[in-house]
Amino acid sequence: MVSGEPILNDDPFSLILAPPPNESLLERDRRLRLEADAKRISDIIDEQIRKEAIRRKKNVEVKLLLLGQSSSGKSTLQKQFQLMYAPASLDLERSSWVPVVYINIIKTVRIMLETLEYEFDLEIDREYQMFTPSVASSSKFPAYDLDEPTTPSSTKGKGKQREDDDSDPSRSGPKSPSTLPSSWAQQLATLRLRLIPLLSMEESLARKIGTGVQVAPGREEVFVRTGWQGIRRKPAAEAIDRSPAPTSVFQDTPAQYEYGSRLSMGSAESVSTNSDDMQLDMDQRAEIIRQVANLLVLSHEDVTALYNHPAVKLLVKKRKLRLEESSIHFLANLQRIAVAEYSPSDDDILRARLRTMGVVEHYFEIPSSNKVYGWRLYDVGGARGQRPSWVPYFEDATAIIFLAPISAFDQYLEEDQRTNRVDDSLQLFTLICSSPLLKNCHLVLFLNKTDVLRRKLEMGIKVKKYITSYGDRPNDYDHVSNYFVAHFKQVHRKNNVDAKRELYTHLTSVVDTRSTRQIITNVRDAILRDYLKESSML
Repeated sequence: MVSGEPILNDDPFSLILAPPPNESLLERDRRLRLEADAKRISDIIDEQIRKEAIRRKKNVEVKLLLLGQSSSGKSTLQKQFQLMYAPASLDLERSSWVPVVYINIIKTVRIMLETLEYEFDLEIDREYQMFTPSVASSSKFPAYDLDEPTTPSSTKGKGKQREDDDSDPSRSGPKSPSTLPSSWAQQLATLRLRLIPLLSMEESLARKIGTGVQVAPGREEVFVRTGWQGIRRKPAAEAIDRSPAPTSVFQDTPAQYEYGSRLSMGSAESVSTNSDDMQLDMDQRAEIIRQVANLLVLSHEDVTALYNHPAVKLLVKKRKLRLEESSIHFLANLQRIAVAEYSPSDDDILRARLRTMGVVEHYFEIPSSNKVYGWRLYDVGGARGQRPSWVPYFEDATAIIFLAPISAFDQYLEEDQRTNRVDDSLQLFTLICSSPLLKNCHLVLFLNKTDVLRRKLEMGIKVKKYITSYGDRPNDYDHVSNYFVAHFKQVHRKNNVDAKRELYTHLTSVVDTRSTRQIITNVRDAILRDYLKESSML
């Protein structure tokens, strides 16, 4: 070594940890105290991690998958679990659901206006944003009787033609141009003009909630990823400091997304690490929500007038306009919602329609028989394109709750408008029952949306029109529900990879909190009893 040359150290950390040059005794003492404090904190964290690992190893942990097609009620069921076992966490999220309720209402208004335009051949004067009757319907306007079918116009209007699309909740059946009284056209034109400011906020509000408006066949939806509630409200730490400690545990963890990528709320890709940018984004969201709230307060009477208009009632009666159950709930409660300081009720949150992308994991600590068990609940995206992302979660799954919306017997998949939604549920359930990966997994079947099924049957909608195998059986709730129960049980019996595995079947309406609580309790006890028995712990 040449004398006078600096000594090179191969360890870069030694340079970082080395004391600063010309360090005084006071500076040295202060540095050593800080290092000792840092080591003490690090040791405490390590010990907590070690104890948590031991606790998890000793304690039984249930891994529960919620599976089913899109709009089957999986997220609603997850919210029911949250209401039962982590109500404090739902209170923290409550303000995050305000814009979701708003966008559900705006979307419903848009669907009503678009369907009116389509079904009655109403042309829009784009310069003045007003409805005008088409030439075919402007000469004579008969009086409408909601109890009698309307007489189609002999001349086709200029509206675009559309094939029957039962997958779209807003329309059904082939287009039949009908005449419209001029007074109705003028009323609807005025309402549309007054509602334009509210409608114009839909896309901005959607983008501030999640990934914005994405087009699905026949309609638009808002899609969100895990953790969207967290970026809509103040940091959880701040909220917890001012709130009593929750009595239950609920947490969102990183989600498995399509293409196998993993993203968490703390990653650089999902949330900006710049606090100023985060605050600016939150301020922008708050301002948009405030604007929408003010617009809804000013226009709620117009929204109600549109919903109650005879033209809308006529389309609903003829099943040319199908409004989702959540839409009907919010319109019926509009006077309560359209206030400056609106706070969603539990029922509002349960009925708020929002699609989740990928797979979202939730953790609950659930008491049973004087002991607390950890439950990891996975809520999955149900569209066909998202189903491959379920497979990594099959390993070590304790149980599956499969949700099949039997009210959808007269609807078709958005992704494939030739496939009946009940048929799709049966095909999907067949795959679940026959999968070797799920051989040791307990199966629970929720034949869901029985409340909607009852209403459809009371309206006189015939099951055999859409499911020919139903034949000439009576078109009442008991016979129809028993028919679907028998079919799903037959699928399980023929395709079950383990002949000893039982199927727990329930007819459900997961928006009904009282009945769902009892079902969840029964399911919880059944899953734990079988799981502990197999684990030789009972």
